[in-house]
Amino acid sequence: MLIRSLMAATLVAAGIAALPSAAYAASAAYTPERVCGKGFHRVKDGHRAMRTRSGAVFGHVYLMYNKRSGKNCVAAIKTRFTGTRTVTGAYLEVRGGGRSEDAQRYQFYAETGHIDGAWKCVKYEGWTRDPDNRVTAWGGRKSWGNCDG
Repeated sequence: MLIRSLMAATLVAAGIAALPSAAYAASAAYTPERVCGKGFHRVKDGHRAMRTRSGAVFGHVYLMYNKRSGKNCVAAIKTRFTGTRTVTGAYLEVRGGGRSEDAQRYQFYAETGHIDGAWKCVKYEGWTRDPDNRVTAWGGRKSWGNCDG
């Protein structure tokens, strides 16, 4: 007990918060499963970091699939500038099928909606920008993949 009290006092004295920020806590509550909805699961080769040209990571994009419905979904979840409305987008294209894109000024994530894609190849993307709208972080796969249902 004494050691924990001393550690807490040391952290406070050093100006280091022992609790995560409210924006981080809010963004951590958003998982791709929660964003896309019940029954959606992450698929193999369905995750990319959203990186700037310099390599900074602003978030992650996930390709999700619901085996029962045969539908796909893409969630682009921010890890930088969370809680601040910045241009954030998600894109999904099914070969021989539909396309869906969602791009607006979001605080935490963008999501494509659900598109039929059982046994069809897909492409997906996610992106977000800084608050000044100068730097874009992008992630995804521009080639067809995940063709096995």
